[in-house]
Amino acid sequence: MKPIASASLWLLLTLALAELAAQTAAGTTRDVVGRGIHGDEIEGVAFSSDGLLLATADNGGRIAIWDTRTRRFLRTLAGRNFTEVVFVPGSDLIAASGFDGTVKVWNATTGRIQRTWSYPGAVEAIAASPDGSRVAAGGADSTVRIWDLVTGKEVRRLHGHTDAVYTVKFTRDGGRIISGGRDRTVRVWSTRTGALLRTFTDFDDSVYSLDLSPDGRLVAVGIRSGRAQIRRLWSGVVVHTLSGHSDSVHGVSFSPDGKLLATAGFDRVVNLWESQSGARVSRWLGHTRKIGGVAFAPDGRTVVSVGSDTTVRFWPVGERAR
Repeated sequence: MKPIASASLWLLLTLALAELAAQTAAGTTRDVVGRGIHGDEIEGVAFSSDGLLLATADNGGRIAIWDTRTRRFLRTLAGRNFTEVVFVPGSDLIAASGFDGTVKVWNATTGRIQRTWSYPGAVEAIAASPDGSRVAAGGADSTVRIWDLVTGKEVRRLHGHTDAVYTVKFTRDGGRIISGGRDRTVRVWSTRTGALLRTFTDFDDSVYSLDLSPDGRLVAVGIRSGRAQIRRLWSGVVVHTLSGHSDSVHGVSFSPDGKLLATAGFDRVVNLWESQSGARVSRWLGHTRKIGGVAFAPDGRTVVSVGSDTTVRFWPVGERAR
């Protein structure tokens, strides 16, 4: 190998420092894990209620559980083709769904499977009720199905979407489910009766992701067109349209105090917004392929994103979220 002239070496060093400064100005991750653990695209990400554990799920059929304090990998839960993962509040249970048409529930401590349910087609969305009693899932057959964790029985089937369901969320009181999907609608359902209460139809593309503000008044929507919106839940009125992505917004997550919203997309960018003003306060770069999901830590100090580059990235929020 030929030696590099001192001037060339200085130029390379200068360019490297400039790139580092540019990344720091945009906001870059402090911790990256996942490589060597995940071997396929990661789509699912969820924190336990106490924030001590993180679960990440990949399309190759692996769920990884991490210690959030040390960023240390703890254990694996095996399955097939995972798309989403969620911790069940108030328990040691974790639920996940996938392209193989199954919803599984494990004990996260022992790794034992507690429940397995079948769904007619790929499962794209999963949620657990706030009281930990039920799991809901939606997917390719356009229905949202709800199961009782104690009895294992299906207790409700929600019909109304005309195409695949991509995202579901329970309201904080557990009385409503919010769903969105390929039919470019967001729908609000009663979990008690299964009745369709509201339908919002004025979206310009598929609805990929949803999250509810802590006070239950706002819903954040990630859209395939590359936009995100903050809307009033019961009226559907658009409060803010957030135009900070150049490709599909595949993840949205409110901070625990509701003051911030994280969005993540196929453009490999994580954006942080003030939910009241709609102003962007941070733009984080680092993923080398599309981002599959994003989640705020329960303490509001960290945002985690996961992507097709098989990495799990921890972004420090700083003083704004405190």
